[in-house]
Amino acid sequence: MGSSFSVSSVPDLLTVEEAARVLRIGRTKAYALTQAWRDSGGESGIPVIEIGGLRVPKARLEEMIGAPILSLPAKEAAPIEHDQPDATELRSINGEGADSSPAEDAADNAQAVLPFSA
Repeated sequence: MGSSFSVSSVPDLLTVEEAARVLRIGRTKAYALTQAWRDSGGESGIPVIEIGGLRVPKARLEEMIGAPILSLPAKEAAPIEHDQPDATELRSINGEGADSSPAEDAADNAQAVLPFSA
């Protein structure tokens, strides 16, 4: 007779960063909540134990949120940096270079200067 059991891909002890992803909060907030837990004697905050750094017991986190943790949310990708043109590459609407200030261009063209970029 074989026994059937499921092995969760979620470890029993989570890092603070992993717990933050489960709770959908930032890393800094998660660390602040672990400090609140330690300061309050376990009355509030995110429960942690110290084993090779701070670890959040999965069972305690599941109790806290009232649901099982079946998987860890994926890490958010770092924002993609887009190349920004330097000032020498900027052109005004009429095709002139960006070597003069908007006020100078407006005075030359008798146009109003807007307080924001168009």
